[in-house]
Amino acid sequence: MAFSREGFTADVVAGFVRRTFLNRNVIIILALSQAVSYINGYPLTAFPVFRFVHLFPLRALNIWILLGIYTHVTSYLNDQFANNWTKDTYKWNKEIVLITGGASGIGAALTSLLLKRNPSTKIVIIDHSPLTFKPPPGSAVYYYQGDLSNSSIIRQLCERIRNEVGHPTVLVNNAGLVRGTTVMEGSYADVEITIKTNLIAPFLLTKEFLPDMVRRNHGHIVSMGSMSAVTPPARIADYAATKAGLIALTEALQLELKYIHNAPKVRQSILLPFFIKTPLIKGEVGKPNFLYPLLHVDTVAETLADILYSGRGRTVYLPGFPMAFVHKLRVLPEWLFRLAREESMKFGIDFTGRQKLDEKTGGLS
Repeated sequence: MAFSREGFTADVVAGFVRRTFLNRNVIIILALSQAVSYINGYPLTAFPVFRFVHLFPLRALNIWILLGIYTHVTSYLNDQFANNWTKDTYKWNKEIVLITGGASGIGAALTSLLLKRNPSTKIVIIDHSPLTFKPPPGSAVYYYQGDLSNSSIIRQLCERIRNEVGHPTVLVNNAGLVRGTTVMEGSYADVEITIKTNLIAPFLLTKEFLPDMVRRNHGHIVSMGSMSAVTPPARIADYAATKAGLIALTEALQLELKYIHNAPKVRQSILLPFFIKTPLIKGEVGKPNFLYPLLHVDTVAETLADILYSGRGRTVYLPGFPMAFVHKLRVLPEWLFRLAREESMKFGIDFTGRQKLDEKTGGLS
């Protein structure tokens, strides 16, 4: 059982259980053996390979099998419905990947991973900050400087990208910022730049590049969400609202692609991570690392790369086990879910990010 970059966590244990006890082949063999034992009247332990099963009560064994069947059937149906029961092929020598916020952090790590997998992939980066890395010699990396909180700049950049590089087939809405102020204390500029950068920019970029994806019935739009959309902490209400908006955008657009635009192969994915070690935040969670690990940038980037290379749309929680469970807490009575949300007040996180605002324009300085 290998540890992750974040150490020994609940997700590591859950991954081990999925690969072993809930492994599809194990569940199939156990289920078939149970069926044979019932039909022929032989106990399961009559089969030498299953002698170890006598350690488990019959009820526990049946629960094990049912849990495995439920896990794999649910996973299969989630995947098929998310992808409209269709398949598609991505040719990474020909795809054009646009990554916002790709000059540093998660976006830069994702760029590096994609180029390692296929050095011929064209990658377009839009960021307000200059590149913090040097693209490998011969790689097709295109950098465009621009403030994504400005819709006029977005329109101009999109036109330039189409003319100079081509129509992106993959859009990764990764750029984001957080101001870390309460609803009462935050300025107009704090609220506006957060919503414009985190939600309006992904919406406008999607509008710009979606028509060609629909025409070809091929493409993938990936949005960087956040668990704050599920359990929003204090002091980042505007940020959490933008991430909840990205979930709504993803879900509504999937219906439009399937039923209105007749483009069921255009994929939609959203990543919902816990706190990540980036300049957006400071401090520590103040909770057991086993359940609430601060995520490494490379862990998030690898997850994004795996999503893209799968060619399948999906919703991904990171870390998977505890965060997917937290999302399911919404089925609890309201008072219980309120208690769960209030646990976020114990986080030792400072949400004051690195971005500085121009007092005159309200944009990024």
